[in-house]
Amino acid sequence: MRAKDWKMTIGMLASESKTNAQTIRYYEQLSLMPEPRRTDSNYRVYDEQAVLRLEFIRRAKKIGFSLKDIKMLLDLAGGQVQNCKRVREFAESRLEKVKSQISHLVSMERAMADLVRQCKVSDKIDCCAIIDSLSEKY
Repeated sequence: MRAKDWKMTIGMLASESKTNAQTIRYYEQLSLMPEPRRTDSNYRVYDEQAVLRLEFIRRAKKIGFSLKDIKMLLDLAGGQVQNCKRVREFAESRLEKVKSQISHLVSMERAMADLVRQCKVSDKIDCCAIIDSLSEKY
């Protein structure tokens, strides 16, 4: 059978793409996945393109794109005006957001490490430097 002739049920697609069937339906509701063809019995029927699209979504999620971001990327990739410059600008803006989040996480790590260093383990909670430090902030 040629790849473009694949006809998979949602269960087969879920297994092939390692994606939960409920997730696939959710992606269809969000228009991340195109509306599938239906059989006479109203069952969804998918082809290889559905597997490839789900792989795209999974890879994009893995590197930090939100579902909204992924929808934008898919729209840019499949739209009338396919422009790599727009995709790059979009990815650059998301990269700046990731860098900002990393900076914030590094600050949180430093603050947490300082609290842990200040803590002298005691059997009494009222001698806990971590609780004391956090309580002073309020």
